[in-house]
Amino acid sequence: MLIVSQALIPHQDGVTLHPDLFLWDKQLADRKQSWFHAADRTPAEWYASLQGSDVTALLARQIEVMPAATSQCWSVTPYHGQLMRDSIRVYPEGLFPWCSEDAAWLCSTLNPLLAEEGMTLLHSGAALLLSCRDALDAKPLSFAAISGKMLPNRHHEGADGGRLNRLMAEIQMMLHQQQPESRRQRGEVDVSGIWLSNPVAWPQVIIEKKIAVATRNPHLSAIVDGQNATVVISEAERLDQLVKGNVELPKRIVLTGEGYAVLLNRSLLPTFGKPSWSPKRVKSEVELISKLSGWIA
Repeated sequence: MLIVSQALIPHQDGVTLHPDLFLWDKQLADRKQSWFHAADRTPAEWYASLQGSDVTALLARQIEVMPAATSQCWSVTPYHGQLMRDSIRVYPEGLFPWCSEDAAWLCSTLNPLLAEEGMTLLHSGAALLLSCRDALDAKPLSFAAISGKMLPNRHHEGADGGRLNRLMAEIQMMLHQQQPESRRQRGEVDVSGIWLSNPVAWPQVIIEKKIAVATRNPHLSAIVDGQNATVVISEAERLDQLVKGNVELPKRIVLTGEGYAVLLNRSLLPTFGKPSWSPKRVKSEVELISKLSGWIA
């Protein structure tokens, strides 16, 4: 099975196919479409949904030494922001290079500031996790909802939404003055800030089914093993690193984005004309997750 995040992008008629998928246009066009509502998710969040779990809890299990006073954990996504006239456009997740060396640098750079808030930034490989001594009441959007879009210019929901905004703004200012030399030597874009999402109480018991997943997403790579994978989860921009253009795509394909997911199955009947990517007869997200989890099980 193949799941591609941000594969559907805005279009005047609703949504259309991401240009980075045109390499497989013929194969995708020949499939039978089934449409579903689906929240915007990162590759790691899609994996967690298939597990019936939370992505932050799955990542927290990978941290060898969690601070003893931890009561809450957050997923942390670094990003590059492009300054527009009166807003900041967030670089798409699939185009942002990130590695374990970058993650270690970010932890050492930000932890003196975060310690004043009773917080610690931790990493497992390239994936980042924020440990909080005191739980925050805030509900930010998933990073998938802002990837490739404008950075929200408003407080997050919850009593501590303003505090969280101020903290992320402080981090932006600090990173504006400090960047890892290794990234600049590699010619990579700067790290403009971090986005916090998916808060969970900690500690907690996590039951995880081991599913081998092939991916190039730094966050998901810290959680899964890709050996003998039968599932591929990727951003549209990184798919060509996993699947060659002349290779037949998996039996089941899920393209997601803009609040929708389209399930593509092989069709016995040939298709004619240009394919339409307009949602039709849209079913519930619950039905989609149930189908995908059942196939993996």
